[in-house]
Amino acid sequence: MKENIALPFAEQRRVERSAPLQSCRGTLSLSAEEQSETHAVLALRDLSPFGVGVDSSLLVDKGKHVRLTYREADRALAVVGTVVWHRQASPAGAERGEQYHLGIELRPSDIAKNIHFFRCISGAQQLLSASTPSRLY
Repeated sequence: MKENIALPFAEQRRVERSAPLQSCRGTLSLSAEEQSETHAVLALRDLSPFGVGVDSSLLVDKGKHVRLTYREADRALAVVGTVVWHRQASPAGAERGEQYHLGIELRPSDIAKNIHFFRCISGAQQLLSASTPSRLY
């Protein structure tokens, strides 16, 4: 059986990215390591099986681990990653309530879970079918 081998970062950046569905019925939240509170993700900018770009009111330092959780009804799907870049939102973005843009590299060792998250959020399959366990983390 072949082991999961992460792609080099340069190759990950070339992987097709999706704009997420704007009609997702659930909520996406972000929590940083060593913090018990979660913050709503204000916007999901882009998404691939290797990383996520989000707008958040929470500033997370580069190199910190975060958990992204998508919740719908009584079901949840979570992935873990590392912040690889962050910047302050533009003045126009700040007017919409966006404060920070974060680039998050998803944990390479969790590639199967990352792909499931990508497919669910991008609409490639229905989120968390009835046969899926209610907690996937």
